[in-house]
Amino acid sequence: MIKRYLKLLTCAVALLVSASSLQAKDLVVDLSAPIVRITTGFSGTELLLFGAKRGAGDVIVVVRGPLEDQTVHLKERKLGIWVNTEHLKFEDVPSFYWVASNRPIYDILPADTLTRLQIGLDDVPITPVEEDANSAEKIAFRAAMVRDKVRKRLYSEDASPLLFLNDMLFRTKINFPANVSVGEFAIETYLVRDQQVITSETTLLHVRKFGLEAEIYNFAHQQSLLYGIFAVVIACAAGWLANAAFRRG
Repeated sequence: MIKRYLKLLTCAVALLVSASSLQAKDLVVDLSAPIVRITTGFSGTELLLFGAKRGAGDVIVVVRGPLEDQTVHLKERKLGIWVNTEHLKFEDVPSFYWVASNRPIYDILPADTLTRLQIGLDDVPITPVEEDANSAEKIAFRAAMVRDKVRKRLYSEDASPLLFLNDMLFRTKINFPANVSVGEFAIETYLVRDQQVITSETTLLHVRKFGLEAEIYNFAHQQSLLYGIFAVVIACAAGWLANAAFRRG
């Protein structure tokens, strides 16, 4: 409880500092923590984004995770078994995508501006590697990948609420699931007035592994062959112990 009050007090002080900084800028944004720490038992976390604006206007916040390549497989049932058949690979896919706004984004900005700024799930650029894939395949595989991301809480279908504390101060909460990718996240905050972007601020957030999780992660990436051998040995040992226990039972 004491930690929670200290956190709220820190954010309140930061908001006051942000408000005083508006003498030189139209928009000031900050986070309750600059790093998301992934340790053993990590089950997700929540960060507070807060800021201040000068003058009237709406605010849109977009969070993009590190880019990654992803392959989407089509599963079909053959002879009673589900197997992978066709597949399509996409490149430079945001591993995390989340939007917040004080009202619906389509009421704040025109459609062409949302597309240009890649705001909204429909305007996230997801490009297949295979150029010869037809339009129907691209649409179907893209939709399947987006559904999977939404199910895993890595993408948000609708904008989360952003609250104004008064005419100047605002805040919103960003939720990161347990399966969030490590790396550098870009948080873009837009101040919009009369359907025009007045200014924007980019805040960087780092998601990192610490402790045993970090050691295993680094070992798996730096010594992939040894990591694979250890994984096979452990799997075989676990299977042998389970078989021995079953025989005794």
